[in-house]
Parts: sequence; structure tokens; C-alpha cells
Amino acid sequence: MTEESLLEVRDLSKSYRRRPVLRTLALVVKEGEAVAVIGPNGAGKSTFLGCITGDRIPDAGSIRVCGHDPFVDQSVVANWMGSVPETPFLYGELTIAETIRFVSRVRGMDREDAAGESARLLDLFGLAGAEDVLCRELSQGMGRKTAIVLALLHRPRLLILDEIFNGLDLPSADRLIAELDAHRARGGAFLLSSHNLSLLASVCDRGLLLAPDSWTNLDEEEWQRWKEAPALTPA
Repeated sequence: MTEESLLEVRDLSKSYRRRPVLRTLALVVKEGEAVAVIGPNGAGKSTFLGCITGDRIPDAGSIRVCGHDPFVDQSVVANWMGSVPETPFLYGELTIAETIRFVSRVRGMDREDAAGESARLLDLFGLAGAEDVLCRELSQGMGRKTAIVLALLHRPRLLILDEIFNGLDLPSADRLIAELDAHRARGGAFLLSSHNLSLLASVCDRGLLLAPDSWTNLDEEEWQRWKEAPALTPA
């Protein structure tokens, strides 16, 4: 693994009930990159992202996050990576503030550092003043904002984002895009899956196009052509 590679995926395969979803997929993501994960329903987008985060177990292949295997060095990888799944899970009986304190302690963050960063992120995403609301009482948008705060809290180097803009109002989406740009400027990278193809075209600088049992890494020229006519399937 090169020093600037934050993610390396080699020969990744995954099947469900003997039906191949991912077959020998390969991807390298370096510092400062934003990679769109594109494809129709059933193409394996969430499966692929779940394999990286450790939520899905691949049948074959290897994954390295900052040089570490997420299935072996789970605690190490957790410190390098932040993720927001398509359906975020929050503990319903905890408040937003309690959830943040719990996550920051699990990640071993300094208490003052966690308090300062959480205050910044809560204010950024319009959650300041809602810290005492129970997670089970949150709207879809507030729940997703909370999940975003938790993913960004420890300043990870690699972000795995699955339909992260679902339920966000336009001002919150704009602030998130600015935060992702700042994340890249610091040397971080992210993978982003969304059915909003125009958003992917504007936010990301290259793409991984998935179809059931196949995949294509779009090179610079192919990505520029895709941006001119975004589609869920190869041209």
C-alpha cells in the first residue's frame, strides 16, 4: 500500500444465495479523492460500502483502510474511518448529547476535544439547542444530521457515505458539501453513493460504476463524458 492510499480493495467478491453481486472488484482511493459509487438498485452499492465498513462479510478478496484489515484490526480502522449508512442506526432511548458522549468515549477522544468538535458540528448542521431530544423522537432529517455528526466527530481520514443527502434540506446539504470539501483539503477522502446523479457529478471527481455482477472504474476521460450525460448504467 502506498503512503497516500487510504483505501485499497483487491478482488472483492460477494454473492447472495449463489447470485454474484460483486465479482473481483478493485479500487484504490488516495488522499484528497472523492469517488462516486454509481449504479441501479441491486447493483451492489450498499453491499460494497458495507464490506468496507465491516458490516458485510465478503466471500473473497481483501480490503485495507490505511493499511489495516477492517475485519482484523477493527478498533484501529474505526479510528481512521467514519460512515453514514443509508439507514442510520441510533439508540432511541439516548438523547443526541448522550449519543455523542457515548461515541466519543468509545473512540477514545479527549473530552474537551470531543466537546469542542461536537459543538461545532451541531451548530453547523442546525442541531444546537436540540441536544436533549431523544433519538427516537428525531425526524428523518435530524436523525441523518446526527449520524453525520457522529461520523465526522473524530476527524476520520476516510468517509463512507451511503445516500447521505436523503432527508437533508438544501442549506444543510450545502453545508455538508462544504464540510466534505474541507475534509478533502486536509488530505481525507470519501466514497459517496447517491441516486442524485447531478449531485454526484458536482461533488465527486471520479466514479465507480456498478451493475449486477460487473463494475467499471471510470478514468478521467470516461468520468468527464459521464458528467455530461449522467446515467446509472454504462453508455
